[in-house]
Amino acid sequence: MIKRAGLRIKPDETTYYKPDAAQENLQKRIAFLGIFILVAFAVLFTRLWFMQIVSGDEYKKKAEGNRIREISIEAPRGRILDRNGRVLVKNRNALTIAIVPAELKDQKEEVIGRLSRLLSMGEKEIAYKIEKSQAPNRRAVQVKSDVGEEIVTYVREHQREFPGVIAGTTPVREYPYSFLASHVVGYLGEINPQMLKEKADKGYVAGDEIGLSGVESTYDEELRGVDGNYRLEVDAQGNKVGDEISRKEARAGYNLELTVDQDVQALVEDALKTGVANARGRQDPESPKTYQATGASAVVMDPKTGEIIAMASYPTFNLNDFVGGIKEKTWKGLNNPKNNYPLNNRAIMSELPPGSVFKVVTAMAAMEEHLYNINSTFYCSHVYTAGAFKDYPKYCWSTHHGVNLFQGIVHSCDIVFYEIGNNFYGRQGTNTGKTLWEYTREWQLGKKTGIDLVSEMDGRVPSPQWKKEFNKDNPEYQVWYPGDTVNMAIGQGDILSTPLQIAYLYSGLANGGKFVRPHLIKSFQGVEGEVVRNAEPEVAAELDCDQANLNFVIQALTGVVQGGGTAAATFEDFPLAQIPVAGKTGTSEIAGKQPTAWFVCFAPVNDPKYVVTVAIEEGGHGGESAAPVARRILEGLFGLPAQGEIRPSVGD
Repeated sequence: MIKRAGLRIKPDETTYYKPDAAQENLQKRIAFLGIFILVAFAVLFTRLWFMQIVSGDEYKKKAEGNRIREISIEAPRGRILDRNGRVLVKNRNALTIAIVPAELKDQKEEVIGRLSRLLSMGEKEIAYKIEKSQAPNRRAVQVKSDVGEEIVTYVREHQREFPGVIAGTTPVREYPYSFLASHVVGYLGEINPQMLKEKADKGYVAGDEIGLSGVESTYDEELRGVDGNYRLEVDAQGNKVGDEISRKEARAGYNLELTVDQDVQALVEDALKTGVANARGRQDPESPKTYQATGASAVVMDPKTGEIIAMASYPTFNLNDFVGGIKEKTWKGLNNPKNNYPLNNRAIMSELPPGSVFKVVTAMAAMEEHLYNINSTFYCSHVYTAGAFKDYPKYCWSTHHGVNLFQGIVHSCDIVFYEIGNNFYGRQGTNTGKTLWEYTREWQLGKKTGIDLVSEMDGRVPSPQWKKEFNKDNPEYQVWYPGDTVNMAIGQGDILSTPLQIAYLYSGLANGGKFVRPHLIKSFQGVEGEVVRNAEPEVAAELDCDQANLNFVIQALTGVVQGGGTAAATFEDFPLAQIPVAGKTGTSEIAGKQPTAWFVCFAPVNDPKYVVTVAIEEGGHGGESAAPVARRILEGLFGLPAQGEIRPSVGD
């Protein structure tokens, strides 16, 4: 009971002290803030622990990466030498301007603009070089090589205006002869994603330069060496601070000694170029135009060792165009069909009907099967109408009247080989011996020779099975007709061969049926010229053929170049008594095109040292266009004085 001012008040026993709402909210906020601060400190502590303890090394490296620039030292590629040690390809140090994309940061456009003015290059061209490169951002991308010394000096003195730009030197290829052996040597370019995937386990990385054709491609791993590097400390603008931190020197690649003879290669290329020019000056009797002679190739091969002494393809290209990266305009020109694809090595890539140079296979097959012998007689009245050909006659290039197989080879009489082909067709399915296409494959046609070059084509040997598969979507074209075998017997129809395959065929013929695989590598050498490894000849096949038959065919081939044969006029004053030559002319037809001229030969007949094959695409007849080129090559090979104008022969 409380007494106050005379009043008596009885307290309510259920009433207690209660703070107001504002005070209660304040207490809650203080509690929440405390919890938040504790959680924040816990997260921060955990993050610091993770960064310093768990990932300390990683972040240390990243921090160093922001102040340390690692620059690759490109290994000099091995030199490429001819068989006598003369330099075909070497290296030199070129002054270059390169960009490390990651260091451009937000100044990319400004830096590209300054370089554009300094190097007299378009901004788009510089940007394209950076963007197309597959190299990592911290790897230098070459913008231009062979710049002037004053440009290098300017960039170094104004490095703050060119962050991420490196002015220095790098080894580049140097081609003393520009065009010589360009298809054999090959060119370099930046590795593409597909190649990188295939070679990832070989130490290649994005941005590497790699051989894209020729022996530069085949032996890229041996030629490329091992790159080195050095590390520099740089400031935020990429400027060098202090001395080098570390350096690992590059190791040069192996030198490559080829089987090619520089002098013979130059001779062959010159003879081929002249042969093309002469063919283009001849009238095509089938049209009002002269021969187009769209391309040509030649091969000189040692039949006993398989060594390629020379290999030429026309048109050709300048290897120096690829130094420092080929210009886009030049690249488009090299790939323009109007220029007849200069980058193609026609010796291994042109698949052509072999024409009459194939007749040696037909003759050998006929004698091995005992269908005919070298003295078997035939009659040529210019037209062939036997059996199924009564309504579809086939023609010979001339009228030879009574001839035997020997003379059929000498004079390249088509009727003789039509008859042989028709005989082979008649035996088809009787199980009475091998077919013509089986013999053709035994003589190594229809497949790669295995030469150490990329992009070699297979050629083609047709057969009933091939025709059925080839025309699987057109049943009406699957039937194998008499004309298929008859056309094949003269090297026409669906059969295709490369010039190298024909050289290989005649190498086997000259070598008694032994095929030694063609190759271009002679040895690998160290930097000081010491031989690391020699190439060994590889016998790829050895035929069990009748040597008497083989000798008969070779004797007939010697008649081709003398005694009224289809190349006799061309070799009229050649010293055949001292250097006997066996050869064969050929003229092959492709629908819609002018004929291809062929000539293949080997000499000396009694001890063959060289096989020479010449093919001039859309160049006319073998005797008139290809044989003179081969003779010019033989003159050089045997050290004979070059004749003036060589007389073309008339005939297939």
